[in-house]
Amino acid sequence: MTRRVAIAQLSHETNVFSSVPTDLAAFEAAGLRFGADILIAETGTNTCIGGFIDAATEVDFELVPILSVWATPSGMVPGDAIDWLLQRLCDGLRDAAPLDGVLLALHGAMVTERDRNGDALVLERVRATIGDAVPLVATLDLHANISIRIVDAADILIGFDTYPHVDMADRGREAAYLLRRMIDREIEPVVALVKPPMMPTSQRMTTDQNPMRALLDTAHRMERMPGVLNVTLAGGFPPADTEETGAAVLVTTDGDSFLAFELAEELASDLWSRREEFLGGVESLEAAHRAISDHIRDAPPLIVVDIGDNPWTGGPGDSAELLRLFLAWGATNAAIALIRDEASVRAATAAGTGGRVDLLLGGKTDDLHGPPLAVSGTVRMLSDGRYVNEGPMMAGLPVDLGPTAVIDVEGISVIVTTRAESPIDLNIFRRHGIDPARLDLIGLKGKGHFRAAFEPIASLIMLIEGPGITGADLSRLPFRNVPRPIWPLDPDCGWLEDESDIP
Repeated sequence: MTRRVAIAQLSHETNVFSSVPTDLAAFEAAGLRFGADILIAETGTNTCIGGFIDAATEVDFELVPILSVWATPSGMVPGDAIDWLLQRLCDGLRDAAPLDGVLLALHGAMVTERDRNGDALVLERVRATIGDAVPLVATLDLHANISIRIVDAADILIGFDTYPHVDMADRGREAAYLLRRMIDREIEPVVALVKPPMMPTSQRMTTDQNPMRALLDTAHRMERMPGVLNVTLAGGFPPADTEETGAAVLVTTDGDSFLAFELAEELASDLWSRREEFLGGVESLEAAHRAISDHIRDAPPLIVVDIGDNPWTGGPGDSAELLRLFLAWGATNAAIALIRDEASVRAATAAGTGGRVDLLLGGKTDDLHGPPLAVSGTVRMLSDGRYVNEGPMMAGLPVDLGPTAVIDVEGISVIVTTRAESPIDLNIFRRHGIDPARLDLIGLKGKGHFRAAFEPIASLIMLIEGPGITGADLSRLPFRNVPRPIWPLDPDCGWLEDESDIP
């Protein structure tokens, strides 16, 4: 029996402290696709949509692609942008009726002017469009801020199991298989959500190391139990600053609400008990400087990652602090990805390849990420900023940095771009004539996603925290909406002292 299933993606991780709004132009620049173009662009990619497509033949789905967009994390989504996107999504669903089911790829930390719980808004609009009888299954990022509104609007929610997120297609396939079982009335999912009052940052959230590795081992053990359909552990995304912000455990069972809550409470209690393990992981600037002389000579490359201006946490990407540090350290045979500075790209383009430029580089978006840096350099290369991810994360997806220049500054190759993206793939360097494996020192902006591609070539990785809105020090951010008390903002926050503390 062929089942008619609509698929769509509307994903954004919103940092409300960013001064850069995520308007419709930002979604369009990221790659906004409709209809059959989605199948053409995303078949075979390591994405949730790619997973939906992969599974379609096996589960006998006739896919109806509606809309697909993933915008770089940045500031709040304006009302007119989310209105337009939701109109296109819901009109497409109405035109596609009758449907046997719907698969959505969401993030879980989108904030909009229309509704601070942006993903709940999307799911509720979709539910109102398709009706209660049509099964609705959605994927969520590991950093989702899961709320009861999201749970109530969907039938099943499937969170990523990896950070870096190398299992997107796998989770898309899992969502498709569970949707097929719902359509065929093989299962009746019930869901339990438990949220301990904690808001960890993600620098210690990588899933190949504790505490997340141990927690996910428990989650996967639970998933092997009879009647358990899915166990999702979400770390949350603090810079969304919403009432739902924070970690969560979500357990879906086949009709057994008691088992779902029992397992969710067990895993959430384990998560809470390990909260201190999420702290740390960031080195001082002095330690990073010492590492250059201690490690580069015998075992390059050393990778230094500034987590304070991470574009995939909502940073503008235009901090010049890594370059400032590398110059102060006297680094050579080094490269940095990236500094977003459209004006400097224009100046480099005017000078041409081989030309000399004097620049005030970076620091143009706001006063939170360090001042511009005066540099002189040589234009090594100009490009359109386009390449395709080799992976493993988001393998096969194209990246568009906009017009881009590589500028050599005292032995340091700086990739200067028009658009901000976190460098998660080796091809960002290879596209620009740089072999990262042959460098002594690599500078990146990120927090965890870079590890999937860069860890295999690194002798040592060090995270540092420059100025900015995306680091591990949450005291920098003027939170207004997160529930209080919450750890670590309130280090003495308690939970589960008595029954009333259970959400």
